[in-house]
Amino acid sequence: MSAPISRPAATRLDAIDRALLTLLAADGRATYHDLARQVRLSANATADRIRRLRRDGLLRGYTADIDLRRLGMTLYALTSIRLREGVDRRRFERDLATLPQVLYAAHTTGAYDYELRIGCGSPEELEAVVDRLKDRCGVREANSRVVLGEVELDPLRVLGPDSP
Repeated sequence: MSAPISRPAATRLDAIDRALLTLLAADGRATYHDLARQVRLSANATADRIRRLRRDGLLRGYTADIDLRRLGMTLYALTSIRLREGVDRRRFERDLATLPQVLYAAHTTGAYDYELRIGCGSPEELEAVVDRLKDRCGVREANSRVVLGEVELDPLRVLGPDSP
């Protein structure tokens, strides 16, 4: 019998930690001085808190938000994937990395093995990506749905109501 799956302990955040995360999410290039002024701490105390958030793994990095539509990706699809019998999922995952149109992939439970988010410039490009998945990546079935619009949800809502 395998060991039970346990949930990792959650990192405790106070109102200042929440405020710092919110401010960094809005501007990852903000200086310690600017952040300190907004949370009413010294720059050193602010830097210490940010280092702790990084050390604890809660703050993993700073990213650029790239508008893929400006790069020609104007059509998005959610594609459920079922692999052929005997296809090694690790090989499939490596193969996905060769397709720049695959923006996101999740290994899932249920009727399908993976859920992909694919970005393309045209329906023809989407068709070519799906064909390549079938021809070269071991996909038996692909069920694609074109995204008509996206719902903007604030990822910082998980921090709770104490965020500024």
